[in-house]
Amino acid sequence: MSLLIVRCPLKPFTGAGSTGDTAREWSELNCAEHFEWCLVDGEDLSNASIETGIGAPESMPYADEVLVLMPTIDVRLIEAKVPLANAKKLQQILPNLIEEYVLTGAQSLAVQALPPMPGKPAMQRVIALIDRAWFAWLTKQLEGLISQRIRLIPECLLLANSDIDGEDSKFPAIAYQRSEEALVITRRTGVQLGVAWIERAVDQAGDTVALPKALQNSSVGEFSWDWLALSAKQFLKDNASSKSANYSLNLLPKTFRREAGKGLSNLSNYLKRQRVDGSQAVSASATWIEPAIWRQPAQWSKYLIVSIVAGYLLHLGWLVVDNWRWGNQIEVLAAQSLTPSSIAKLNQDKSQDKAIGISGSSSNAVITAFTHQVTQDQRRQGLVSDADFASMAAKLQQLKAAFGPEVLQKLDYDGYAIDFEFKPGVLKGSNQQTSAEVMQKARSLGLMVKALGANRYRLEPYSGLGQ
Repeated sequence: MSLLIVRCPLKPFTGAGSTGDTAREWSELNCAEHFEWCLVDGEDLSNASIETGIGAPESMPYADEVLVLMPTIDVRLIEAKVPLANAKKLQQILPNLIEEYVLTGAQSLAVQALPPMPGKPAMQRVIALIDRAWFAWLTKQLEGLISQRIRLIPECLLLANSDIDGEDSKFPAIAYQRSEEALVITRRTGVQLGVAWIERAVDQAGDTVALPKALQNSSVGEFSWDWLALSAKQFLKDNASSKSANYSLNLLPKTFRREAGKGLSNLSNYLKRQRVDGSQAVSASATWIEPAIWRQPAQWSKYLIVSIVAGYLLHLGWLVVDNWRWGNQIEVLAAQSLTPSSIAKLNQDKSQDKAIGISGSSSNAVITAFTHQVTQDQRRQGLVSDADFASMAAKLQQLKAAFGPEVLQKLDYDGYAIDFEFKPGVLKGSNQQTSAEVMQKARSLGLMVKALGANRYRLEPYSGLGQ
């Protein structure tokens, strides 16, 4: 697993804020090119490969996880009592809670409440205050990072905490960073707390750091990747459990999103210039086998598949409803056109079907009665109908040809439909299988056949209107 550690630049001490366009001022100061990074590839640092550099986030290499360190001088951490409320309500309350801690207006600050710490009162929370314009600029720059897991924390949390680690920690309790003619000194004061200040009177030799008397016995070290990489690994290990204090600590806003197209372009460029055996030997085709290249398309493909399946189910549901509506309309229209004699015949047929075990819906019975009525009317007028013997015999001949010339044993014509029977043993398989086979074959020929049991079937006219 690869880890990319990024150190954000210090917010410029002078120049910013003199005009309304602070982003342009920071661009003129070339702040975007001052991000420092260290790539650790491997779990064991003793055998892991480490690569460092400095530049804009969009020029940094891909990593499975990114830990971004924000200078503590640019984020103020205070401990305060916060009312119990949901996240949305809390964001409305926080600006009012911090008014006593700041000199400027709360509207110029981005305010966040850090996750509650286990073992402490729920109302006792740590609040992070960051200059809103600088925070917006930083998050915009961090969108160029090529990773799915990005976390932003104050860098003071990588220092030793004397209350937890004791005095024998391998990491310094106080760290400093040189900035022009000053030192930016950072100290961790709690599990989620830390402070930073600026010492402008710096020894020219740079070998000593002036500290208050109360801190002179603390271990001091300059910010460097020698111990920051170890400390970052240790921080992630200590907070891997959901029961740890800083498990979900992340200063990035909920709306933070990486620019997918920009990130993939950066990844492609990085792979092309990546060092292999000390040379620039990565071919262009290697970018297409990199898993990160396909991570975003794979995600969108899942959405596409879900959308297609959902659309298919909706269309299928609409067809079912439309078919039911159409059948219902046909039944209503047919029922309205039945004569009293047809209604009496309908009731008689229902009784007979029930006696011989034929099941059917009331809709099919109504349609059948209506077609009987229309057929009789056509015959009284001397017209040819689909229920005449010649038409029905021609249909039965088509069905018989599909199973062989000598398959029929018996047939009866009642003036409307033909009841026929296959010879025993002609159709191989169980009764249920042969019935399904006969009806399927009839349906493919445009015929309507009903199973009566024991190799007996009924061929109806009009291709089974209403089925």
